[in-house]
Amino acid sequence: MDFRDYIRKKYLKPSKRILEFGPLNFPTVTKKTHPNIFFADIRSTEDVVKMYTSNDYLESTGITVDLDSIVHIDYVIKDSYKQTFKNIEKFDIAILSHVIEHVPDIIEFFRDVTNVLNKNGKLIIIYPDARYCFDHFRNGTTFIDAYDVYMNKENSSKRVFDFVYNVVQENNPSYFWHDTKRNDILPNNTFKSAVKAASKARKGELPDDTHFWPFSNYQLIKFLYDMDRAGLLDFDIEEFYPTPENYQECLLVLTPKKKLGVKHGVYREIFDKVDPSIKDIDNRNKIIRLEAEVNALKKDTTHIIAELDAIKNSKKWRYVERIAKAKNRFIKK
Repeated sequence: MDFRDYIRKKYLKPSKRILEFGPLNFPTVTKKTHPNIFFADIRSTEDVVKMYTSNDYLESTGITVDLDSIVHIDYVIKDSYKQTFKNIEKFDIAILSHVIEHVPDIIEFFRDVTNVLNKNGKLIIIYPDARYCFDHFRNGTTFIDAYDVYMNKENSSKRVFDFVYNVVQENNPSYFWHDTKRNDILPNNTFKSAVKAASKARKGELPDDTHFWPFSNYQLIKFLYDMDRAGLLDFDIEEFYPTPENYQECLLVLTPKKKLGVKHGVYREIFDKVDPSIKDIDNRNKIIRLEAEVNALKKDTTHIIAELDAIKNSKKWRYVERIAKAKNRFIKK
C-alpha cells in the first residue's frame, strides 16, 4: 500500500490548510498542486542543506540525500509549536512522515502539536517500523522511557547510546522481511563511540538526526495506549494501517479528542492486527517461509495429480492396465 498516495487521495484536498513537518526532499504534495501547504522544520532551509551535506546520521545509516531537492521551509520551529504558530491560522491537516522518531521528547511533541490543528483537524503520521530498517537491532521503546524524558527533562542520552551502538547501514525492508542471513550485518559500532555520544547528549549536544524512539507496530500502539491511559494523549486514533509486507512503515491518523476517556475498543481492534506474539521478525519470517513451502508442496501435488490423470487417460495406460489385470489372473491360477 502506498501510504502517501492514500493520504493524497483521501485527505489532501487543495482547499485544505496543510502543514508538513520535516519534509526534507520528499514532500507529500507540493505548492504547485496544493497552494495551501506549508512546510516547517526546526532548521531553516539553509541549515537543512548544511546538515545533510555531511553528518553522523548519514555515515551511520548509509543514507544519501539529494541536496538540490530539499524543500523550502516556511516556518522554523522555535521553542514550541504553540509559540511558533501562536499568530498563525490553524491547519486542517498536519503531516509527519519519518519525523517524530527524531523528536527528543516524544510525549511533549504530542502535547504540543495540538496547538497547530483546528478542532476537526487530522494528525497524519507515517512511522518507520524498527524491525525493517536500520533500527532492526535497536532495543525497543517503552512508555516509561519516554515518560522519564518528559517528566525529568532527561536528555535522551540512553536513546542516543542505543542508536549509536546498534544502528546498521542496511535499510532495505525486503532484506529484513525475507533474508535469513541477517546476522551477517550485526552491529559492529564501538562501545567507545556510543559512550562518547551519550556523554555529549547529557551536556545537551545531541547527534544529528538520531532515531530516539524505535517502535514496531505493536510497540507504537502500546505506547499510545499507555499515554492515553495516563491522560497525556489529546488525540483519538481514527485510522491505523500496519506495516505491509516488504515495506518499512505504518500509517497512523489521529484526531483531537472530542470527549475525555480512552476508546478501549479501538485499541483492542488494532491490537488484534498487531498481535505481540508475531511482532518479532524471526517468528514472522518463519511463518512466511512455512507458508511458501506449503504453497510449493500444493503446487507440486497438483502437478503430480495432473500427470497421473494424463497417464490414466492415455491409450497406452489402458493397454498396460488390461495386461496387468490379465497377468494377475494368470498368476492366481
